[in-house]
Amino acid sequence: QNLYGRPPVPLPGWVRMSADTNYRTPADIVALLNRRLPLPAPVRAGSPVAGSMPEVFAWQGEGEQGLMDATRRAITRAIGLGFRRDMIALVTFRGREHSRFTPITHLGPHRLRAFSGRYDLFGEPEHSEGDLLIDSVYRFKGQSAPCVIFTEIDFDTLDEATVRKLFVGATRATMKLILVASPRAAAALEPDKGEP
Repeated sequence: QNLYGRPPVPLPGWVRMSADTNYRTPADIVALLNRRLPLPAPVRAGSPVAGSMPEVFAWQGEGEQGLMDATRRAITRAIGLGFRRDMIALVTFRGREHSRFTPITHLGPHRLRAFSGRYDLFGEPEHSEGDLLIDSVYRFKGQSAPCVIFTEIDFDTLDEATVRKLFVGATRATMKLILVASPRAAAALEPDKGEP
């Protein structure tokens, strides 16, 4: 869960706890992460939700259009599975400043509800008007949604920072995970045929 790779802060006299069971994320997603990511230790699934096999949508081409088309298809798939727009979170692999989604307000017929970069008087983040939440993996850490569409995933190698981002983004889902990735990233993340 340490997205930034910061060393733990020593707290003399405090007990340090670590947990290897994930109670938020369905067993199918945890199993995929254990098989595909070089995690320091396997994670156990504690969620009673099963039968929600993660899906991978690979975008085609080098341009932005392929990414947007694949993400729209993933949204259509999620809605077709019965998830309402308010149950879906689009989570981008890239930070807000570098995401190709940051400047857009609509994705097809869907109005995107994005962080405005400002906070209200109570310190709560302000969002634009929209039907479908979009946020970066960095900002969405600590939150969850029934259906997470983790998009804009691209990497050359599964280095430590990439593994941390993939783990955090994927484990935001409480029922369904759809990954939208470049062809090379999709090949590394795709469940094998016949995998449970």
